[in-house]
Amino acid sequence: MNTRKVLRAAATASLVLSAVAVSAGSASAAGKDGYVTSGEFGLFCFQNQSNSVFDLLVDDENFNNDYFKGSQSCSGHTTNDWTESYLNLDTFEWSVHTNANGGGTDGFLPSGYRGNASATFKNTISSAYYVV
Repeated sequence: MNTRKVLRAAATASLVLSAVAVSAGSASAAGKDGYVTSGEFGLFCFQNQSNSVFDLLVDDENFNNDYFKGSQSCSGHTTNDWTESYLNLDTFEWSVHTNANGGGTDGFLPSGYRGNASATFKNTISSAYYVV
């Protein structure tokens, strides 16, 4: 094998590994960062998707140790039992539950859903799961 082919193969392998590392870094940085982006499910402390947000990329079975993020008044407040609206930018449906670990009453929010919590769910949500 000549030197040129070896260098080309090494450069190609390096580019592939760099692309994989960048992709992995982006995925691990998303979720629970205070921004609802494509592929995430967001819960807001006020109606109409306003004030601070708690954004999920994967299931969360207990909101007791989770907090709203952002620069508005709910930032730093626990998410547990403090949600008034939702935004589902994921391709999957999400379920929300009034108790931790998927217990209590459950509700399902389809992909693309944006709305306010009903009386049953307003300020009572304690866990959420994406539905495959």
